[in-house]
Amino acid sequence: MALSAAKRRVIGYGTALLVIAALLAVYVVVGAEQRRRKDCWQRIVAKVNRGADLSTGVDFEIGKFQELAEESLVARSIMLSLFKELSERKHQPLTGRDLEQLKSGTDGYLDLRDRLYKTAFSYECAVEVTDEFVVNNLIDPIVRMKAVMMSLAAALMLNDNYILAISLFEQDDRLRRVLNDPDSGFEIGPNSLREIRRKASSPVVRYRVRRVLKFYEKHREKIRAASGTEAAYLKDKNFAYLDALIQGSPSFQFIRDIQTNSIIRRNVLMLGDLAEDFIEEIGREGLDSLSKFFGNTVGMYEARKGKLYHDEEAFSQLAAQLRPLDILLEKTPFRLTDKFIPGHFGHVAIWLGSESQLRELGVWDDPVVSKFHGELGGDDPHAKRIVEALRSGVQLSSLDEFLNVDDLAVLRPTALWEYPAEDKRPDQLREAVTLALRQVGKTYDFNFDVNTTDKIVCSELAYVSFPTIRWATDSQMGRDTISPDRVAEKSFNDTPLRLITFYHDGKLVPKGGNGRSDLALMRRLMEKDVVSTK
Repeated sequence: MALSAAKRRVIGYGTALLVIAALLAVYVVVGAEQRRRKDCWQRIVAKVNRGADLSTGVDFEIGKFQELAEESLVARSIMLSLFKELSERKHQPLTGRDLEQLKSGTDGYLDLRDRLYKTAFSYECAVEVTDEFVVNNLIDPIVRMKAVMMSLAAALMLNDNYILAISLFEQDDRLRRVLNDPDSGFEIGPNSLREIRRKASSPVVRYRVRRVLKFYEKHREKIRAASGTEAAYLKDKNFAYLDALIQGSPSFQFIRDIQTNSIIRRNVLMLGDLAEDFIEEIGREGLDSLSKFFGNTVGMYEARKGKLYHDEEAFSQLAAQLRPLDILLEKTPFRLTDKFIPGHFGHVAIWLGSESQLRELGVWDDPVVSKFHGELGGDDPHAKRIVEALRSGVQLSSLDEFLNVDDLAVLRPTALWEYPAEDKRPDQLREAVTLALRQVGKTYDFNFDVNTTDKIVCSELAYVSFPTIRWATDSQMGRDTISPDRVAEKSFNDTPLRLITFYHDGKLVPKGGNGRSDLALMRRLMEKDVVSTK
């Protein structure tokens, strides 16, 4: 039946209004994009004009971003663990704890996403900085490159988190409904997953990321091709960190592994349907494949196993030698985490001891210790006797798990062990054991602040467990921090700590004729790494 003239006019007016609305939306978006890029550029120019040290400023912001990246990797691990647990109970109703974890996880995801967006677009306009501007304003080219790489690393991390969330939760009808329901208690609006998808798939966002990605690939190839340039750049720890973070991104790996110059790759580089393509390619193999692909990033891209990993001789020597409260310092140069920790050592942990050792110390039946009898495992050398703060929180680990390292130093608090019979230092030893165990279950301190007690970072374990030792701290971004090397320094004069054993590059370092060759080597390595970070 033919439409009346009036109806045709109404349809025509409606169509015209829709076209006008669409054009207006494009105009608003383009205008906002131009203003944003202008503001970004003006901030950079203003910093240069007032003589600000752009290099120091960029490195400071990279330091802040590293905390954010660590937080994101842990959130990714928690997301995978939660989904796996819920999948195993998919035919059972969700518990109140399940609902709370899903909602709090969504709230945390949205907060993390907003902070990553801010970082991703903080220096993206540096791609527009001309070589002439760089030369005329005496800007080191590596500074511009690091600024762009920080923006790209944050953008890829956003996309990785989005892909994982969509891969897991949007494909599950039950979980999708829960996450799309509003929750005033967490100030979460309706349709959270839809809103996450909408923002991630925005054409403007995709275009912005694509610009930065193309800049990185072009200039990274120039750096690789120029003789000596790549080695010089990689000596900069922040450049090396960002480069490894980008190269290890699941999104970046997926793009890189697609056949070069193919139509598919050109489409993926637009980042339009990357999530859907990724899910189809990886997700079809199930949760195990996703866990492997994303779970590897939680350890920050472990390129290989440590040289002491599964070393039975080293295990036996250490198991026989370790005493309660020995401090373990390790170095894992094959992990990205070590690239931004200042100094030689990258991690600190505390050995608690066997049941017989703790009984001899008179602390085995302490209420704090008794809660962990099962994990401490009597006198089994493979039991979980190491307290360490990992990015997933403070936990007990076994010596087998811990020995995935290249370097290991064992420091003993001799000031507490060597005492006259009438001395009260055994009380301090017992206190140190309980203080160390009281940290188990606490969350990781992404601010690396020794003044916080509800969260903790690895080197803070020594700080809080041995309150009688006067620890040296450093000021970093307005907070008091303690690095693993600061802990190691306390052994230089054999008091209050003494170096008992040192493995370097997977080999036991002999003590030598004077009995201190191992300490001398450890000091040289620490001094070398301090110089290399300056």
